[in-house]
Formats: sequence, structure tokens, C-alpha cells
Amino acid sequence: MKSKYLLLLLTVFALLITGCKKDSTTTKLTLTQIAQVQNSDVQDAIADKNDQDVDNLMDQLQVVNYTVTGSGLKSVSLSGTRTLTVDKQDSVTFPKIITIVYTNYTDNTADETFIKNGEIDITVSVTGNDKQLVTRSQTFKNFSIKTDSTTIKVNGTRTVVRSAKNFKFNALTSLRLTITDNITANLSFAITKTGVTDTLKFTRVVAKTRKAYLHYANTVGTNWQTVKFINKPEQDTVTTSGSVTGVNEKGENYSKTVDAATPLTLIFYQGVSPVLASGTMVLTAGTASFTISFKQDPAYPRFTLVNVTNNTTQATHTFDRRFARKLIKWW
Repeated sequence: MKSKYLLLLLTVFALLITGCKKDSTTTKLTLTQIAQVQNSDVQDAIADKNDQDVDNLMDQLQVVNYTVTGSGLKSVSLSGTRTLTVDKQDSVTFPKIITIVYTNYTDNTADETFIKNGEIDITVSVTGNDKQLVTRSQTFKNFSIKTDSTTIKVNGTRTVVRSAKNFKFNALTSLRLTITDNITANLSFAITKTGVTDTLKFTRVVAKTRKAYLHYANTVGTNWQTVKFINKPEQDTVTTSGSVTGVNEKGENYSKTVDAATPLTLIFYQGVSPVLASGTMVLTAGTASFTISFKQDPAYPRFTLVNVTNNTTQATHTFDRRFARKLIKWW
């Protein structure tokens, strides 16, 4: 009788263990879903980095009053070249036509291979009296980005409208400058896997608001006549909210939405690309829906940890953001 009772207990215990194992497997995304969201994240990472590079270059050019000669911006040779030309090199004459030509240009701020070729034409215009509040209209011509695993060709247009700038002083001690940009784009991407003839295509229609919070500290001045503010990039942040919509590589309509309450937030480290340190995005594609959150990787703070939750099953997956992650046909 005791042996039968013991056998019954062991059977029940085995069933409980089996049930627990079954439940634990449902907490992970499927391999197909993992590939889908990683493809999507690579597309965002590459597009965002390229946009940041162009916008940073335009900001630097604006600071030196669009003077290329002697500014160190005209031609940069790391591996390959980037050549910059401006038709009107002053701070008062608009519109301006700016051309950036990349020839096997390797970006040394990227932690992975990031090589650019082609041309971006930019028209800079001003509609009001404040010549700092500019509109930059970009057109991509035969432009491509190559990573370790992929070559991506980009076509289309992108517009950045600088709508506001505000200063906040903390007496003579510090200064915060807030810049607001409204960004729209209509772009198409063709992804060619290195060594493979297959091409995956997707589109990006962008409507975003970006706010840059730039911090400065007074280093020497004891009064307003001698004050000298120096930028402290380690304190700077850039937030972005809004949406990206389009057709993904499978041919499904998709949307990526970031609420202003939980914006994507970049922080900065000297010598490396900005780090996406926080924020939440909702991705929908076809019938699938995911909530995606971002944070610094605790083990590697200069990398972004991406956490994905399936909004239907609550299954999850976590991975580090990478530019060079191989894009695959996941369906």
C-alpha cells in the first residue's frame, strides 16, 4: 500500500515538473519572432546612426557659419574620404546647397564596420528672422551603407525643421540649451546580404520630434563680461518620440510608435556613437504586436540592451543592439 502511495506521489510530482517546463518554454519568443524583431532593430539602428551623423555634421557646419575652408570639415580621410561643399559660405545668405560625397568612408565612431558611399544633397533654408531656426531638406543619391554582413542602399528624402531653441541659465554657474527638431522622411531601403544575390526591401515614413538638451559649465568667468561656457557632453541627452511606418521586408504594413512620455533617450560617451539608454517603442507588423524597451547593458554600458515582449502571448526575448547583425528572410 505504501509503495502504491509513493508511486502516486511521484507521478503527481512528475506531472507538476512537466507542467512547469511547458509553461517556461512559452515565455520565450519563437525563433521566427526573434529574427523578425532583430531585423527591425537593425534597420532602426542603421537608419538612426546615419541620420545622427548627417545632423551632427550640419550642426558643426552651422557653428562655423557654413565656412568649409579651414574648418576641418571639407574633407576627412580615415579610411576613404568624405568631401563637403557649400555654395554660399556665410551665415546670412539662404537658401544654401550643401553636398556630402562619401567614398569608402569608414566611420571611426562606430563599434562595428560602417562604410558609406554615395552622395547626400542638402538644401538649408530659413523662413523667419532667426537664422538659427533652419530647415534642412536632404536627398539621397546612389547612397549606400555597408556593415560586416550587409550592404544597404538608401533612396528618398528627409527633412529636419529646427522649430525652437531655448536657453536656461543657472546664474553664472551653468547653462542648458534645448533645441527642438521636427523630422519627416520618406525613404526606401534595399538590403543586399554580402555574397548573396537576394535583396530584401523595406520603406520608412518618419514623423518624429527630437529634443536635444545640451549642458554647458562656466569655467573661468566671475561676471557676465568674462563668463565662458564649455559644453559638457557627458551631461547631454537627446530624446525622440513619434512614429515610423511603412512596408517591411515581408511586404506587411508596419508601425513603430514612441510616446512622448517614454521617449528614446540617447546619452554620450567620448569617442563612441551615442548610446540608446532608455525608452519604449510599440511595434506592429501584420497581426503581430510587440512592446520594445531599451536600456544600457549593465555589463557593457556603451551598448544598448533591447527587451521585447509579445503583446499577445507575453513571451519575451532580450538581445544587444548591433549595426552589423545579419538580416535574414525570417518568414
